Amino acid sequence: MAEKLNDDILTLISKNLEGVASEDENLRLHTWISIAESNRKYYLELKNIWEASDHNLSYNKIDDVEGLKKVKIRISIGRSGNKLWGYLQRIAAILLIPVTVGTIFFMRHRSEGNSASGGPVYNEVYAAFGTRSALKLADSTLVWLNSGSSLRYPDRFTGRNREVDLKGEAYFEVKTDPSHPFIVKTSNFIVKATGTKFNVLNYESNSLSEVTLISGKVSVNELTGSNKSNLISNLGPNQHLKYDKQNKTISLRDEDSYKYYAWKDGKLIFRNEPLSDVVKKIGQVFNVDIQLNGPELQGYRYRATFQDESLEEILRLLKMTSPVDYKEIKRTPLPDGSFPKKQVIIFQKNLIKSY
Repeated sequence: MAEKLNDDILTLISKNLEGVASEDENLRLHTWISIAESNRKYYLELKNIWEASDHNLSYNKIDDVEGLKKVKIRISIGRSGNKLWGYLQRIAAILLIPVTVGTIFFMRHRSEGNSASGGPVYNEVYAAFGTRSALKLADSTLVWLNSGSSLRYPDRFTGRNREVDLKGEAYFEVKTDPSHPFIVKTSNFIVKATGTKFNVLNYESNSLSEVTLISGKVSVNELTGSNKSNLISNLGPNQHLKYDKQNKTISLRDEDSYKYYAWKDGKLIFRNEPLSDVVKKIGQVFNVDIQLNGPELQGYRYRATFQDESLEEILRLLKMTSPVDYKEIKRTPLPDGSFPKKQVIIFQKNLIKSY
C-alpha cells in the first residue's frame, strides 16, 4: 500500500504535473516517491492520466488537489484485489480527471431523436486519449472503444438494421441476429455482420483503415455517396484487411488476429513491426507526436508486448531494449494560451543530438 497521500503530497504532485514546482518541492516529491515502489506507481498512474489529456495547463487549474484526491480514492478502492482493477482504474481516469484538469475526457449525451413519436434516442460515448471504455448496447452487443474514439448509437434498435457510427477504433462482439444485420458505419466504409467478433480501426488522421475478423464473417463496403456502397471484401476468421483511403487499394491477409485487438485488454503487441509503425501506434494511444530522427531507424524492426504501462514507462522500456534514446521537447504556450501536443524525438543511441 502506498504511503499516505495527504494534502501536502497531492499539492506537490499537482505542482509537479503543472511544471510549476520549485526545486525544493520536486526534491520533496522525489524523496516521497523513492520511499516505496507503491508510491512510484501511484505517481506514474496520475502522471499517465494527466499526460494523456490535451489540457491547458495555464487556464484549467480547477481544484487540482481535490481532483487528485478523488482519483486516489478510486485507486485505493481498486487495490482491494479484484480482477476488475485495470478496468476500474480507467473508469476513474475517465470520470474524475475532468475535475482535475478541467477537460472533458468522457462524455455520454443524448442527442435529439424521435422520442416524442416513439423513435430511438441517440447517445454518444467518447474514450479519452490514454484510456479505453466498454459498453453494452440495447441488443446485448458488447463494444470496447480505444483511445481517442467515439461511438454514436441508439437507445434501442428499430427497423431492419442495427446501425452505429464509429470514429476511431472499436472492438465488437455482436449479438447474433441474422434477420437484423449489425452495421458499423465510418466516414469511409461500413462493416456488415450478423453475429461475430471483429475490430474496426478508422482514425481520421490515419490514411489506412483496418478491419480484423476474429470469428464469424463480415463484409466491408466502401461508401460512394447517396447512401450507396461498393463491396471491398468479405472477410473470414483471422483475416486482416488494410484499406488505403487515398489510393483505394486493399491488402487482405490471414494473420494471428489477437495483436490487432489486444488493446482492449490493455496490451500493445508488436511482432517484428517497423519502428515507424510502433511509434505511430504509441503516439495514437497517448496523443503524442513521436518522430524518428535519422534514416538508420526507418528499417529497424521491433518486438515487444506492453501491458498497461504509462507513456513514460514505454519510452523507458523502448530505450532499454533497442538501440535508441529519446528526448522530450519542452512545450511552450501557443498565442491563445493553449499548449501544443507533446512531442518526443527518438534517435539512435550514442549519437549526439541537439534540439
